[in-house]
Amino acid sequence: MTDAPFQRARSPEAKARRRADILSAARAILDQEGSEAVTLQEIATRAGIVKSNIYRYFESREDILVELLLSDMAEMNDALADMDSADRGAEATARCIADAFVARPRFCLLVSLLAPTLEHNISPERLRAIKLQLLSEQKRAVASVCARCPDLRPDAAAEWTNMVFVLAAGLWPMTHPGPALARVLEAPEFAAFKLPFEDQFHSAALAALRGYIAGSGPDRTG
Repeated sequence: MTDAPFQRARSPEAKARRRADILSAARAILDQEGSEAVTLQEIATRAGIVKSNIYRYFESREDILVELLLSDMAEMNDALADMDSADRGAEATARCIADAFVARPRFCLLVSLLAPTLEHNISPERLRAIKLQLLSEQKRAVASVCARCPDLRPDAAAEWTNMVFVLAAGLWPMTHPGPALARVLEAPEFAAFKLPFEDQFHSAALAALRGYIAGSGPDRTG
């Protein structure tokens, strides 16, 4: 936070910097303290602006967090596109995608919050724009999957990528309990509830992918 007097951003460049500062502040809070600590007041404090100024750039706290999710998803797709796709087949594809999620815990957390929390305090117009961005990023993910798994039809690849998101959304909170539950699960009788995210995610993604490959006959969209 700066000690300089607050000045409203007026030029397009200044507005872009201010927007980036807000996102950077939210990202830092999320990484350091968790999602519950991400409040508009804390974001404003870290970004060196007044809280009300945030509404010039984002509709709500949830809108900011969704923007972080979209940014992380785009970065992940960039990384997948740059990877060598020489290793092909179900096992290699599932491992590649699973590793991409595992390497991005913030993204997994945001995916788990998207449907139950983040999409509930955003206007319909903004939600439509978000969904269009998600569709665009999904198409990029499908292209990466198809390059690695030629036995999978594009429509089946799209269904599988959706399934992978559902798996991440469900498994992340189950494998990352809060402090109180984590202490309870230390008891030996609850060992079955202590699930490793990486192993569970990869196994489930691979099983689902094999099912989609087995069902890949003539294109159902035709």
